Order: sequence, then C-alpha cells, then structure tokens
Amino acid sequence: MTQAAASPEVELETTIVSRVGLWRRIAGAARKHPVGVIALILVVIVLFLAAFGGAISDDPNEITLDILQKPSDEHWFGTDGLGRDYFARVISGARASMSLALSAMLIGGAAALMIGMVSAYARGFVDLLGQRLVDMLLAFPGLILLLLMAQVVGRGWEAMAVGLGFLYAVDLTRIVRSNTLATLANPYVESARVVGASPPRILIRHVLPNMGPPALIYMTALIGGAILAEGALSFLGLGIAPPTPSWGRMLADGRTLWREWHLSVFPGVAMTVAVLGFNLLGDTLRDVFDPRLRGS
Repeated sequence: MTQAAASPEVELETTIVSRVGLWRRIAGAARKHPVGVIALILVVIVLFLAAFGGAISDDPNEITLDILQKPSDEHWFGTDGLGRDYFARVISGARASMSLALSAMLIGGAAALMIGMVSAYARGFVDLLGQRLVDMLLAFPGLILLLLMAQVVGRGWEAMAVGLGFLYAVDLTRIVRSNTLATLANPYVESARVVGASPPRILIRHVLPNMGPPALIYMTALIGGAILAEGALSFLGLGIAPPTPSWGRMLADGRTLWREWHLSVFPGVAMTVAVLGFNLLGDTLRDVFDPRLRGS
C-alpha cells in the first residue's frame, strides 16, 4: 500500500528531474553555440512570417492612389509604383520564397536519397553509370542549368521547385553515396545480409537512419541557396510570374526606380536575413553533429 501510494509521487519527481535535465542541456547548448541561437531565431521569424504573415498584413496586390510613398505609420515599408503596400508584398514574398525553397529541398533530398543509396548498394556498372552522369551534370554551372530548365519546363512556382530540386539532387547525391558506402561497411549491415535481409530492408532499416545528420546539415544550407536562386531567376525575369510578389522580382523592379531607396532595401534585407539565418543554422548543426568539431 505504501509503495502504491508513493508511486505517483516518484513518477512525478522523475518527470520533473528529466525535464530539468533537458532544459539544462538545451541551455548548455545555447551557451556553447550563441550564433546558432541567433540563426534559429532568424529562421523561426522568417518561417512564422511566411506561414502567418497574411494575417498581419494587407492584400499585397491591392492597387491604391498612394504611389511611391516613403515608409510611414500607414505604410511601414512604403508603397511601390502601383500604390501597393510594400510591407505586405515583402511578407508575401517570404511566403513564396520559403515555399519554393522547402519544396525544392524536399524534392532534391528525396531524389538524392533514392539515387545515392541505390547506387552505392548496387555498385558495379550501375554505380559507375550514375556517378559519371552526376559528374557530367556538375560540369555545368548551376545558374545555366536553372535558366535551361526554366526555358524547357516553363515559368512558375512549380517549375522552379522542380528545377531547383533537380539541381540540388545532383549535389546531394554524392554526399548520400559516400555515407551509404561508409554505413554498408559496418558489421551489423553484414550481419543483416547473412540472416537474409533484403536490400530494401537494409537500406531502410540500417542505412537511411544514418543519413539524417549529414543530409539535414546540407539541406539546411540548400534552403539559403534556393532563396538566392529564386531571387536571381526572378531578377532575370524567369522566376515567379507577377503579380505574385517575389523578393527577386521586387529587387528587379526597384532597379528601374533607383531613387526610391525603399523599393530595393527592404526586399534585399529580407533576403539577406533569411539566407544568413539558414546558412548559420547549417554551420551550427555541422558543429553539433560532427564529433571532430566538438569543443573547437
């Protein structure tokens, strides 16, 4: 009876201690990687604005008579040449850029995982053919490939996501392949082969879990690259078609009205903050997961 009555108290005390220990580990990691904390805050702000920015801003495509107004209490970031609220357009541009970057990351990551793991497991002619194809695609500059795919597939959000995903799959495939080869050399994988595990089971149960940290680090950096690539294509007129706001398109429009400083500064700062946040977050994840960099 005494043990039964004390059991809930013991469980509560154990839960409190485990939670305190978790928060202490989080606080210790934050003190050890302050740059990563700042990067995480920037990333959370950008993701929040991309997801819920429409609830705190006006219609980004509403045309008014307040043409080329400077920043004020009514229009925080001013207005553009059609009288559209620039704060709303910058927030909407965050939604477009982040949706594109995350979609490209998912497409490229899924394709790279499948191609890289199958190529490393099959080896022989399949691996040789796959790697030579990757080498051929890596010989082309990334922007040239994006311009070519934009002309072939067409303009629009979906076409850019597929093009960026294809481009990033080429880069990520080599990382996945090298990690797969290292994992396949472990004794537990050989033991799985001996007991008769099928190749799909080996790849899914033993190889795929080891792809998490390196793939996460690289794909975090790819999000920043995707934002810059979208800005570059939109700046060249091959990105997201108007009237959908885009940071790159806004920079291109601000170039023609260079006297209106707010047309270029605000989308440029927004793009810089987003790219900086994801790149610093990727560097911090690398420092955390790479045992060679711990304590440096």
